[in-house]
Amino acid sequence: MMKVSNSAQTKHSLSIMLVEDCDSERCLLSALVTAMGHHSVDFSNAESAIEYLKAHHVDLVITDWMMPGMSGIELCKILKQSCDNPYTILLTGNSENTHIVEGINSGADDFVAKPFNSAVLKARIHAGVRIIEMQSQLSQKNKSLNQMLLKEQQYLNVVKQDLALAAQLQQALLPNNCQLSQQWQVTCEFKPAHDLAGDIFQCFNIDDQHIGFYLLDVSGHGTAASMQSFTLAQSLANNQDAWQALDVCQLINTLNREFDDPQNSGRFATMIIGIANAVTGKVELVNAGHPAPIVISPQHAYFADQLQLNIAAQLPLGIRKNYQYSSSQLFLSQHEHLLLYSDGIYECRHPKHGFFGQERLLKIINDARELSPGSLLHHLTHSCDLWQQQQAQDDISLMLISSQSLASLNQTPIRRVLA
Repeated sequence: MMKVSNSAQTKHSLSIMLVEDCDSERCLLSALVTAMGHHSVDFSNAESAIEYLKAHHVDLVITDWMMPGMSGIELCKILKQSCDNPYTILLTGNSENTHIVEGINSGADDFVAKPFNSAVLKARIHAGVRIIEMQSQLSQKNKSLNQMLLKEQQYLNVVKQDLALAAQLQQALLPNNCQLSQQWQVTCEFKPAHDLAGDIFQCFNIDDQHIGFYLLDVSGHGTAASMQSFTLAQSLANNQDAWQALDVCQLINTLNREFDDPQNSGRFATMIIGIANAVTGKVELVNAGHPAPIVISPQHAYFADQLQLNIAAQLPLGIRKNYQYSSSQLFLSQHEHLLLYSDGIYECRHPKHGFFGQERLLKIINDARELSPGSLLHHLTHSCDLWQQQQAQDDISLMLISSQSLASLNQTPIRRVLA
């Protein structure tokens, strides 16, 4: 059998203030409140009650309407303006609707007509007690919630600091030295969509004649993609024997075999990796599913793809571990640049006009090809920002490899990292 609790029993003893100028009714009220298990404090006028409340807390106030001096209506108004306003029941012999409305509007929570029935008043007090207890429980829950939110905010602040540090470490992996073999130069611009990016790239001297470079884009962006790109970058450090052996295929084949997707989430990476001979201008590179690089000459800019220079895109990393990559060759004269970029520069979307697109990218480069390398890359990222309305959608990485004759025009810092 289900037990039903006695509604006459309250969970806690409350402090109830009684304000009544009639001594007999005040005594009756006090006896009723005491019998219900509560503590009462009694006053014959509102002024004394207000003075008491300056130093004491009460949970509930029962006050008469008509009293010498300050009325019950005035008392209700004062109570509701205080920070610690108690639940208030107004007693009055005026039972007309206009008086009830006036009493409630003054700040009273409930209304009991006089002469009051003890059972009715007890029921109203019980109702008030339930509301007070619910308010207390709600206050406790709000307090607990605020404490949880404070802890969560503190945790998020720690995570934010860690992400900022990780972003600094990631950016430190980018090329930051403009001097390469035979006075070639590399100019870069990096704009992550979030604190951490799935893009990573590098360009460095292998020896006095050769330059190694790569641009890697792990699918997705954020922390998971950045951790994957960082791991892959460790296998491409410039002290790897394959760099010294000038064997770009060995580098990417090894990287593909070691590519790991522990959650089987379908993660993969696109990449361009290559070695440039700074004396002859010969560039040997492998394209693993990455956007075709762009050659920029004084006459025009064009995609170094399969149709023009036999540089065929092959499978991205992580698709098939036993896949064997092959390299292609092009020659970069002293009057040309080689631009490597991630898909974030052309896959950004305009809400009305759609994708930025590779053809638009190529047209902008052709129109601005006379700019210095640093100014050109800045112009490209600015055009992309305008297209996506300053709302970063994906990581953007640009790396421009130039011979000395054109790179010498660039007076800007070698690397730009945009927040």
